[in-house]
Amino acid sequence: MKLVCPHCNKEIVIKKKKNKFSNRTRDPISKIKKILIMLKSQNEWVWIRRIAKQTKIKPYSVSYLIEKYLFPYVEILEPLDVYEATGIKMKMIRLKNKEIDINKIIEDIKLRINS
Repeated sequence: MKLVCPHCNKEIVIKKKKNKFSNRTRDPISKIKKILIMLKSQNEWVWIRRIAKQTKIKPYSVSYLIEKYLFPYVEILEPLDVYEATGIKMKMIRLKNKEIDINKIIEDIKLRINS
């Protein structure tokens, strides 16, 4: 942005500050797609932490996205013996149907988000 000084008529250049949060997105679709691709590549049950590490998404976000958007497409197993022994809630996840099309799931989720 350029301004002119009223006293000396010199141009003043003001640099716009870069917002440190500008590259963050609130759109969950890209994260959901990463989670689905990862789950489709697995043949067995997967821990939330492993999904988080491989997709580079925080574990809380992975758990939230699965509970909110992916619950009809995944099976969730919560081992009670682990919770009773350690007091830590752990979830294991897998897709109900390995042959499902990821693009169809994404379209369905977009419809649910916009409605």
